[in-house]
Amino acid sequence: MLRYLAALVLVLGSVIDASAASKQCLKPHEAEAERAIRFQAELMVMSDTCGQQTYVEFARRNREVLVAYQHALIEHFRRTGIRRAEASFDTYLTRLANQVSLRNGARPVTSVCSDAAEFLAVAQHLGKEEFRRYIADHVGEDTGSDFRRCSAEREPRVVKRQGATSAGR
Repeated sequence: MLRYLAALVLVLGSVIDASAASKQCLKPHEAEAERAIRFQAELMVMSDTCGQQTYVEFARRNREVLVAYQHALIEHFRRTGIRRAEASFDTYLTRLANQVSLRNGARPVTSVCSDAAEFLAVAQHLGKEEFRRYIADHVGEDTGSDFRRCSAEREPRVVKRQGATSAGR
């Protein structure tokens, strides 16, 4: 019984940690990373749903950039006091993918894929620099983020370009 209670406390603690992180604000580079992770989740689901290899090819081309964005969001979780930041990130990415699936689940696949055609075509041609620019250009869009953005403090972006940290836009 004591083990069950301890496990319950641990699980509830993780849920509370994830919830607390979502209440914290995102610094500019974290907002960019969060937007990129939302793009990744959307692409992963839409590519699979439509039977395309777009996500696999995109992830291969943009591996370094995706990893940098993932690390930025994991660091956000750490900064906000989450003890298991990597696990919280994995849970967050899974939740985003589930939201995309649920949003499209009641629609016919042909309709979903028709609506996603332009998105998939864009993703098909995004290399590292193009992906960074695309995300930076779309950071302010309302994507249903769980996070609010911090005040307009400026700081360097996390994503490295040819070995150097790039300056904020």
